[in-house]
Amino acid sequence: MGRHKVELKRIEDKSSRQVTFSKRRSGLFKKAHQLAVLCDLELVLIVFSGNGRPYEFSSGNRNYNPLMWSNRHVSESIFLTITFFISFLVVHKTENICCNPKYRL
Repeated sequence: MGRHKVELKRIEDKSSRQVTFSKRRSGLFKKAHQLAVLCDLELVLIVFSGNGRPYEFSSGNRNYNPLMWSNRHVSESIFLTITFFISFLVVHKTENICCNPKYRL
C-alpha cells in the first residue's frame, strides 16, 4: 500500500485528531533533531496541542526550562515577540541587519 496525498482540513473526530497530532509531533521532533545534527545548530521547537498543552524539543546542551512554556501568559508573550521579530525581518528583508550598527543591541 503506497502513500497518498492527505487533504488538509480539520479532522473532526477528536480521537483521530489526537492520534494524528501525536504521530506528527513525533515526526516533527525527529526531523528537528536530524536538522540540528546535520547542520550543527541548536534548535528549540515548541508545539501547543489543541487544548494548549506545550510540547518542547531542544537540541543543544543549554538548559531550556519547559515549565516556562506551561504558563499560557508567558507563552503568548513570547509568541507575540517572535511574531513581531519575524514581521520586522520581513519589512527590512532588503537590509543587511546583521552588519548594520543601527540594529545592534
